[in-house]
Amino acid sequence: MSLTVNRNSIILQRNLKAARDQEQNSLERLGSGKVFTRQSPRAVDRAIAERMQSKVRSLNVAKRNINDACSLLNVANEGLSIVANTVTRMKELNIAAATSTVSDQERRYMFIEYEALRDEVERIARTTEFNGIALLDGESATRPESLVFRIGDPKEDASFWGDSEDLNEITIEDLKEMSAVPESLEIGSALDLLEDSDEVEGISLEDSKSLLESDDESFATVYDHALAKLATHRSNYGSVQSRLDQARNFIAVYEENLYSSHSRIANTDYAEETLRLLQAQVAVGANTALMAQSNVDAEQALILLRSTDQRRY
Repeated sequence: MSLTVNRNSIILQRNLKAARDQEQNSLERLGSGKVFTRQSPRAVDRAIAERMQSKVRSLNVAKRNINDACSLLNVANEGLSIVANTVTRMKELNIAAATSTVSDQERRYMFIEYEALRDEVERIARTTEFNGIALLDGESATRPESLVFRIGDPKEDASFWGDSEDLNEITIEDLKEMSAVPESLEIGSALDLLEDSDEVEGISLEDSKSLLESDDESFATVYDHALAKLATHRSNYGSVQSRLDQARNFIAVYEENLYSSHSRIANTDYAEETLRLLQAQVAVGANTALMAQSNVDAEQALILLRSTDQRRY
């Protein structure tokens, strides 16, 4: 009688090793949160994911640049707003003084406030800055010729005339012309009138009119001309800020989609990976049991062989 020993142990050992590798692979993915492991490096997918991650980090920096630029423009706009309100108050005082219904002494009181407000416009224009950059003083040494805001990686685009332009740069040109100091706004000073007058004589009606009239016939008063300049400055700053707001919204959507794509490639799907781990653990248990049973069968076969051999002798 012949006995055949079960030789499936080699297959069982191979299956057991594969199940243990899968178990280890799943544990590593669940522990790290990434699908790239020593057993499954997935080099191509990893290269794609790292490129996406680099782009996401670049977009984060661009978004920070936009936020800083918006902060700068907010400082400039708020300064211009306060200057415009102050100039409007100065116009009110000059209009109130340019009438015969007030006395020369009362007119002088008005111009005392007027000159104080002019000094405040001067102070705001000279001192308003952001990170060392003068924003309202065109004569300042810290005032650059232009402001450049980087909102993304350099992207060159040749125009029709062959000039190269970076599409991810927003520039404000002719910055020195955007000044809010009283001299640039052509708002006169009442200091000479105050020094040449006293509490008794006051300031005459003709002198008050000299501060009111504008050299530009397009404007009724010098203050209207000044307010028009301030409105132009604010529109220049405001248009760039509006564009930056739209760029920030676009970058947020762009970043969200890139991060979602990166996550699908590189991050572990915990629900799916947990199921794989359970399957691997079941396979390890089943193959281990079969290996034990195979060993038992082999031992029984050896016992039979030994007993047969003893009977022969």
